[in-house]
Amino acid sequence: MKRNDILLLGALFLLAFALRFYDIAYPDFRWMDEQGHVPAAVNYWTKGQFEPDNWDHPPLRHLMLYGFLKVFGDNPYGWRMRNVLFGAVAAVLTCLFAFSISGSRKIAALAGLLLATDPLHIVLSRYTYEEIYGGAFFLAAIVLFLMHRRRTSWFILSAVFMGCALAIKWYYVPVWVLICSMALGENKNYRDRGSALFVASIYLLVPLSVYLLSYYKWFGRGYSFGEFIEFTVNAYHAQQSYRLENYDQNLIFVSHASAAEWFLKPIMLGRGTYLGPGKGEFIVYMNNLPVWILTVPSIVILSIIAFGRRTIRIGIPAVFFAATYILFLFVKRPVFIYSAVPLLPFAFTAIAYSFSELAGKFRVKAVSVAALSVMLAWNLYLYPFVTAKKVPIAPYRYLLEHSEIIIH
Repeated sequence: MKRNDILLLGALFLLAFALRFYDIAYPDFRWMDEQGHVPAAVNYWTKGQFEPDNWDHPPLRHLMLYGFLKVFGDNPYGWRMRNVLFGAVAAVLTCLFAFSISGSRKIAALAGLLLATDPLHIVLSRYTYEEIYGGAFFLAAIVLFLMHRRRTSWFILSAVFMGCALAIKWYYVPVWVLICSMALGENKNYRDRGSALFVASIYLLVPLSVYLLSYYKWFGRGYSFGEFIEFTVNAYHAQQSYRLENYDQNLIFVSHASAAEWFLKPIMLGRGTYLGPGKGEFIVYMNNLPVWILTVPSIVILSIIAFGRRTIRIGIPAVFFAATYILFLFVKRPVFIYSAVPLLPFAFTAIAYSFSELAGKFRVKAVSVAALSVMLAWNLYLYPFVTAKKVPIAPYRYLLEHSEIIIH
């Protein structure tokens, strides 16, 4: 990696970190899921129990949060620094992913910047949502897989990170299976018994081992492997049985419980307070439609380019996006806007790549740069509005009037 590349990644990390870390101690009480996540982390470490959080999600999240609580204390920094750090790392990983797909530093930088400044990703990075660090592990696994031809150790590390992602959420199973299939297909490994055994043992057994290790506190209570299998089956059925009526109807996400609208319709949910004449503060979860609406057309364009050039590598963002998104579209349980986070690196890579390709084809590079600059400026304009900064109402009045923000 060249010096300029290191500087680019460092600058991207600092920007993403600063946007997520600034004023992270506000609010100074446990916000939203933090009320369950923090005591559950302590409970799991000390007793091997999941309460008061959901028992049917894998427990690596508890182990990680407990570690940060020990380092930073039971305070806003202890609750939130994990997501701040992994949120910033996710921007760097998005840049690396886009570069591994395109070979273009410009496309990589644009994709990384889109994630670094995305309003939803920033807001979720400032609290304890699993999608941020789970998504970072997931993306690290993909990046290392795409680079593993250089070193076998990277392939093994990719499997470890995939195991970490699976030990946080089950979102990542389809791409895990795809990567294993791709690894078997590389150089026709499936035809050689030794190579096939190596790939299968690494990319199946290592993630499963990491997943099992995350339950070691639970096993410490005396449960057997057979009981673990029964537990996992019960967890799957419990998740499939969730319906909208199972959730607290005061939960701000319940009005948008379908993944079908993520990239097509505006979603703006949250809570806020008016602070006197002309000012307020708000925490907003939004899909930033002016940027996100470009996702599906960009995925289509990327697929066409990949097909025309007969290369799967360019089409990887489209394949992984489709494999993950289909899961959300057809799952029986409600899915809320924060679950879109694992899709964003693929979406933003596709958007950056498509803009670059179209600009080169039609010789409108200035227009392309201007459009992407407007996207980034729009993201930064939204930043104080969505992250509980004290903002004047006037510049955001239209958004407030067309949102579902609960005002206290």
